[in-house]
Amino acid sequence: MGKTTNEALTNRVISPTTDLSVRRRHGRAVNAVADFLRSQLRVPNVYIDPSGAGLSRIDVLAADAAGSGDIHAVEIKLLTTPTGTTQIRLFVELAKMMPAHFKYLALPKNITNIKADLRLFADDGIGRVGILLVSESDDQVPTVDLAIKPERFRIDASELTQIERFLSRTQPDMYVRV
Repeated sequence: MGKTTNEALTNRVISPTTDLSVRRRHGRAVNAVADFLRSQLRVPNVYIDPSGAGLSRIDVLAADAAGSGDIHAVEIKLLTTPTGTTQIRLFVELAKMMPAHFKYLALPKNITNIKADLRLFADDGIGRVGILLVSESDDQVPTVDLAIKPERFRIDASELTQIERFLSRTQPDMYVRV
């Protein structure tokens, strides 16, 4: 008979500071980014992992002014190895397609070179993707730093209607009581 064990096989990222699965690392980063947006906006409604048409790539969605203000969207990319400028530019181009007034790309602080030309501006010059840097250290809560401030994008009326429909049907995960 074969030897049996109680060990489970998991998708793990082994690092000197922590041994967390990719899913848990992503979840912790999502919480840190959501908390960052909550602290930066006036009266935010924050949605974690919103599920709706056109929202599949968005990890955190925030609507300022209790849901009636500007829309902020964040896509989080927790990379495990340094990534070249070409790959980060691709992530930026995908972030530009998010239906939001303010668009952010969250990247790991320790392996990201934000000094490169990442082409953050919209083609028409109205709007710039913001860069958030996520720091993971030991078993501490991840921290988020605003490395590049976003600038307001134009948003198509049909996209805005789609977002407003989502906001009206869904309870926020984080909000401020008024």
